[in-house]
Amino acid sequence: MKRILILAALMMAACSGNDRISSRAEHFVRTTYNDVDRILSVRIDTVTLGDNLDYRIEQARHNMEFSAMMFRDYGGKVYEEDLMKHRARVASLDSLKAASADILGEATAYNCIVAYNNPSNLVWVQLDPAGNLLNITKDMGKVLLNPGEDVPGYLQIVSK
Repeated sequence: MKRILILAALMMAACSGNDRISSRAEHFVRTTYNDVDRILSVRIDTVTLGDNLDYRIEQARHNMEFSAMMFRDYGGKVYEEDLMKHRARVASLDSLKAASADILGEATAYNCIVAYNNPSNLVWVQLDPAGNLLNITKDMGKVLLNPGEDVPGYLQIVSK
């Protein structure tokens, strides 16, 4: 019986967090756009520190692959040094991921899609964990790809 009560309490806490984020997203849509009559739906996706780090690692791997292609096709000291730099960055980011395993699941932002007045009238709202506005737009191309904070240590790696 205790397990059921604990599980129910955890589920209610998770829902209340989403309710708070949903309310904040709705608030920002209503204050930004003056034609809001009714909110039809709010979809919330959580962005974790791990999501942001995975995105950064993927970009670093693409840069490394491009450098490898340039070195393979054109040779030269410049492309070799570039390739070495990108390999080192990928290795450092992989190490950072392994060292940060205990915090990678922490929420760093929320991506919300709010539909109002009609189902095709969409607004992308990005919030930090406290519900503060990071970005709001009707243009999907202006949605931040990795909103929120990065894993501690990331900026030190890329500033090398």
